[in-house]
Amino acid sequence: MSEKSSKAEKKNDECYNTVAITNNVEALEFGRTCQSCAAGMAAGILGLTGFHGFILYFISVGIQALIWNVKAQGNWLSYFPERNSFTWSHGNGLLTFVLLWVFFYGMVHVY
Repeated sequence: MSEKSSKAEKKNDECYNTVAITNNVEALEFGRTCQSCAAGMAAGILGLTGFHGFILYFISVGIQALIWNVKAQGNWLSYFPERNSFTWSHGNGLLTFVLLWVFFYGMVHVY
């Protein structure tokens, strides 16, 4: 048997607990939402405009990814069936960030 076919068979034999994976994804999304809220409030209060605000958002996303990676001890596949669920889907977080960024910028620097 070749090494490729044995890896494919091993991948097919893996079993995941869907309740645990759902809980992990919910915790990840909750963390992303909280991180987006905090970064949006910080960007608004600091008065960041343009790309500087987005840079703050991506820095906070990177810090959060490092924290999750340390918490998972580098073994993401033990908690998520694929890496994409761990690293992507920041669309809602970005929208939350922009909403709070504009709101707090308006409250602190405009009014």
